[in-house]
Amino acid sequence: MIQLLDVQELINNYTEWLRREITFSKVGEYYEITTPFLNSANDYLQIYVKQEENEIFFSDDGDTIHDLELNGLNFTSARKKLLKQLLASYGVQINGKELTTRGPISMFPQKKHMFVQAMLSVDDMFMVSKGKISSFFLDDIQKFFEENEIYCSDNVQFTGISGYTHVYDFLIQRSKNHPERLCRAINSGTKSNMENVLFAWQDTKPVRKQDSKLIVLLNDGNPIARGVEEGFQNYGAHVLRWSHRNEQKNLSILSAS
Repeated sequence: MIQLLDVQELINNYTEWLRREITFSKVGEYYEITTPFLNSANDYLQIYVKQEENEIFFSDDGDTIHDLELNGLNFTSARKKLLKQLLASYGVQINGKELTTRGPISMFPQKKHMFVQAMLSVDDMFMVSKGKISSFFLDDIQKFFEENEIYCSDNVQFTGISGYTHVYDFLIQRSKNHPERLCRAINSGTKSNMENVLFAWQDTKPVRKQDSKLIVLLNDGNPIARGVEEGFQNYGAHVLRWSHRNEQKNLSILSAS
């Protein structure tokens, strides 16, 4: 019970921080909402909302895809398919280059949360250095799992104690020797990405089995900000650097047996 109360306080502090840091202004028929979340270019994410009868319409005004293209990313048909799959797990669509979603006015907090998380996920997963030809991290993970017979579910959702829904990239079921394992893939090891994952985990953990574990699949082919690994470890997460994926201790923690 003490642990639950501590977690509840963390969640309350986090949501209070969000309320303090979010700003908005009227732009034509939309409200422009500036969030405290940073993308890979260290710009604050902005979303645009308007009321349409009894629904709220959300848009990113095409900024997410535009920024990725400016960074040198070419969206081939295969990448567009992957993008749509990733967005679908958050209930978000793409129209042209614009990310959109809509929902009842009563669901504004949850829809806004999922929309921002979709923008962050796309920005992280598709972020590549200019001129760099690279496969995408989630594809690499899925291939690795298949090659090593690591059986799991992907794009699973859980509602935390705050009422927010959180998406995990993979769920490896509990077995005789291992507890349930929720996995999040992080392509870019920024402090912002760490904080988002830890909030989701602290919100989700109290509603899962007591021994459930968080595994962070961290792409160390990209820079990792100072303190990110330690931050995850402080909350009991197992950090798996991608370059170390074939080490026995990492294969063991992912094993279904």
